[in-house]
Amino acid sequence: MVKSTKTLSMTFILSLLLLAAFATTLNVKAQGSATVVFLTTVGGTTNPTGTQTYSDGQTVTMTATPTDSTFMFDRWIIQFDSSSEVLTDNPASITVMGGATYVVEAIFVPLLPPPPITTLPSDISTAAIIVVLASAGGTTNPAPGTYALADATQTTLTAVPADGYQFSHWSISGYPIVGAHGADPFTTTPTDNPYTVDHGYGNRYAYQAVFVPTGSTVPTPTGGASPTPTNTIGGLSMEWWIIIALVVVIVIVLVAFGVFAARRH
Repeated sequence: MVKSTKTLSMTFILSLLLLAAFATTLNVKAQGSATVVFLTTVGGTTNPTGTQTYSDGQTVTMTATPTDSTFMFDRWIIQFDSSSEVLTDNPASITVMGGATYVVEAIFVPLLPPPPITTLPSDISTAAIIVVLASAGGTTNPAPGTYALADATQTTLTAVPADGYQFSHWSISGYPIVGAHGADPFTTTPTDNPYTVDHGYGNRYAYQAVFVPTGSTVPTPTGGASPTPTNTIGGLSMEWWIIIALVVVIVIVLVAFGVFAARRH
């Protein structure tokens, strides 16, 4: 009985030591340094650049600068583990976690003058930015791209369906969406074709032509962002699931030794 009790006590102490060691490893990982890799990109530069190291919980501010007036900053893509995040602020900030590696890329897009205009506005900051998105089932005039205009009051977009398709409507996105366009009341799904843009200057809006098979009824426009993948199961992180599994194993071992000791007694 004494020997069994000692064995049980040693097993319990060993299990606690293993749990403490594992918890310490997780804590050290969380409090270590974070690595942020800023990728080189076409059309502009970032500040900071290269590979940088930051302490756990530090806020990192990053700024994107276009090479010249023919490019415009579009968004940040931040990759962390198996997930990714998109930020449109510039400058933008992220708070890093120790022991982790972040890969940051600034995306710049080339600016074009819409035909028949051949020159870009002298001041891009006050220009009307028109983003024409690609569409399935047809194309547009002007073609998909990012356009900068000093005067958008007479700019029109034309949807050109492919064989077997018909134009349904335009899908417009941007901020602020209300009050920045000339039409009142304003709709984000107009059916005009051609469509007169006439949106506010210093703003950027995206326009996508929606095509449907010939003879189809007009679908209800839908939208929404895709969920960001996370490293969780049932709302708990993988680290917590490992801790729970370790505790379960310890309990099973203790119960087994308790049963063994009782039988010997």
